[in-house]
Amino acid sequence: MNAILREPLVHFLAIGAALFVLFDLVAPEESNLDSKTIVVDRDALLTFVQFRSKAFNPEVAAARLDALGDAELSRLIDDYVREEALHREALALGMDQNDYVIKQRLIQSLQFITNGFVSAAVDVSDEEIAEYYEANRDDYYVDPYVTFTHVYFSNDRHGREQARQLAETQLAELNDQNVPFSESTRHGERFLYNVNYVERTEDFIASHFGKAMAAAVFELEPDDSRWYGPFESAYGHHLVMLTKRTEGVYPPLDEIADSVREDALRIKLDEQNDRAVQAIVDTYDIRMGDVRGTGG
Repeated sequence: MNAILREPLVHFLAIGAALFVLFDLVAPEESNLDSKTIVVDRDALLTFVQFRSKAFNPEVAAARLDALGDAELSRLIDDYVREEALHREALALGMDQNDYVIKQRLIQSLQFITNGFVSAAVDVSDEEIAEYYEANRDDYYVDPYVTFTHVYFSNDRHGREQARQLAETQLAELNDQNVPFSESTRHGERFLYNVNYVERTEDFIASHFGKAMAAAVFELEPDDSRWYGPFESAYGHHLVMLTKRTEGVYPPLDEIADSVREDALRIKLDEQNDRAVQAIVDTYDIRMGDVRGTGG
């Protein structure tokens, strides 16, 4: 029995039945009413609230409707009547015929309702979450990162050789005086980007300093009492204190289970929605004409 309930076609049939019930509630006996009569009742407003909020959940819609004050309820009714009147006039003028925009809106509305029913019926098991993680581990890989500060000397300001010499002189002073991470801003010159880089990947560092310097920084051993360098970037020469380097890692599933579940559920919902749409298409007889205009 459980296997049957998990079948996409069963879900779609349930959705179809629910849609008939829904639209029967949306327009109760309106086919027997004058086209100039607009019935405003709780069912009509509940449906209006759901479509307006793009959240197809009758219980949530009922709670929102019940929470409205008199003035808010009056505005909601005015909005509903206005939209209903304009909609009926547009239909009376035949404006829904051969209008691609209206066609797309109707498709979106049906997909919106279908998605709501599918979302309520679909879930993922722990086994499915584990399988999804194993099949997509690279998506959750955490790149290596480093934390460092630097002291900068500009090539444009001093010339390349002079900037390098200044950096070498400053390197000895920084190490001799045991200048800490927190005091790096008191030395060197203002850099185009940042002074401190906290838990940044090699690609990020390369975007500021170039690939060569980024690779060199990632080769350093963390030491909060030592300055390294000089290292050259496109902008000048740098002295670096590296305080942290973390290797790349595939995090255990239990640490990222919620994120993996969301991803696995999203994929499963997409698959079920595609199957529901295909189930609709399969009920039609597709007759192909001369699409290339060859006359054959």
